[in-house]
Amino acid sequence: MNGGDTTAAVIRMQQLLLDGSPGLHEGELLGLVADVFTRRRASLLEAAQRFGTPLYVVHADLLQQQANRFTAAFSRPGLTSRVHYAFKANPSAVVVNTLRQAGIAADVSSGLELELALRSGFERVVFSGPAKTDIDLENAVLAADRVTVHLDSFAELERLQVIAGRLSRSIRAGVRLSLAAHGAWTKFGLPPMALPEFVQRASACPQVDLQGVQFHLSWQRDGDGYARTLADLGPLLRFNAPAGGWRFVDVGGGFYPEDDEAVYPWRTPQGRLQVLLGLAVDGPAVDWNGRYLVHTVQPIETIAAAVIEAFGQHVDAGDRGVELWLEPGRYLANPSVTILLQVADVKSPEVAITDGGTNLLGWERLEEEHVPLLNLTRPASSQRHGRVYGSLCTPHDVWGYTCYAEDLQVGDILALPAQGSYVQTLQQAFIKPIAATVVEHADGRLQRVVEEESFTGRYPELFSGPDPQLVGTEAATLPA
Repeated sequence: MNGGDTTAAVIRMQQLLLDGSPGLHEGELLGLVADVFTRRRASLLEAAQRFGTPLYVVHADLLQQQANRFTAAFSRPGLTSRVHYAFKANPSAVVVNTLRQAGIAADVSSGLELELALRSGFERVVFSGPAKTDIDLENAVLAADRVTVHLDSFAELERLQVIAGRLSRSIRAGVRLSLAAHGAWTKFGLPPMALPEFVQRASACPQVDLQGVQFHLSWQRDGDGYARTLADLGPLLRFNAPAGGWRFVDVGGGFYPEDDEAVYPWRTPQGRLQVLLGLAVDGPAVDWNGRYLVHTVQPIETIAAAVIEAFGQHVDAGDRGVELWLEPGRYLANPSVTILLQVADVKSPEVAITDGGTNLLGWERLEEEHVPLLNLTRPASSQRHGRVYGSLCTPHDVWGYTCYAEDLQVGDILALPAQGSYVQTLQQAFIKPIAATVVEHADGRLQRVVEEESFTGRYPELFSGPDPQLVGTEAATLPA
């Protein structure tokens, strides 16, 4: 690094230290806290008492509310918009079936998810994802009346044509495009300059009916990224259309729910730089005020308005009747699941241990991100400092550095709300069993829909014959 580069780097570091973290504002997620304490405390305590802890609780009414709000945001006279739930966010049967009943279609990314969508009765399914197997494509073709395949490559187009031809069926298809602005998502699909050739090759595949294009952006907290991408795609689509014209443009997912996640100050770029320079500690400082940096997220109605305006201006200008497809996952699922824990040990006023480990989250996420932790037994409107750990044999098993609690005592029931996306998908078979799942129906009924993971469920190879259903011990046939 030469002298000029060094000076520029120093100036940039100074600017970063002064400017803080764009897109974040200091605060607490008090709306989420109030909702749990005022609307859900009684039912969550009942769930813990009836079904034990740790426990996943799925709130069917919140799924319905999110689905209704998202669908309404993208509804306009003269516009056909179709909402598909991204199963990868949470593939729990109770979640996908609740959303199906709410009128949401399915977005799947594997043969396993495709089978789940078809068995669950979805009438509209988009099948995305790279490296689809021949069996995956064959199953899609066999359900061609319900499935649209988003093709990821030229080779996938050719394989789909061969399989559809062998089965003497036709199937709808889209093609996934990746623009340079998509960052890590450029591993998927084709670059825009490949679209003319792809359209030409698809025209020679009589069993594959190319009708649309798809792109995906992730972690979008406003509508600007969607609007820019639609503006970039507009001319490309106008001059490179299949014989029947474009029938849909699928803008993917990436929509963030508002006010359900925050960042620790020491985990921002500014905070990391302060730690590297020795200006701050890597973790909660003694004088930390318990407040967080909350992501600034536009309401979905504002984002939808920007997307629809850009779509009408750049894609569907002149009333060509192109449909707008969407694939939300996190936005629909995240508010709908609460994790319940019980305090198992209090080692000091500053350290408590719960009976559930962060294997239920899938990784040590809460070292990096903040979600309010609430004591349902001894609630308080302000945070109490003190580390709350899980029950795993690792120091990274952290549920939070504060808790909305008057106190923490053995037996207290704690709630971690807004855990509906990428939690039950990523949960790990690490040390402890996977927790049971209970659904809170819209009428308030509580129903266990998934049992806690059993020993025989984790180690089926040790058993011959049916599960003996013994309590405490199980008769195992060990390998010789």
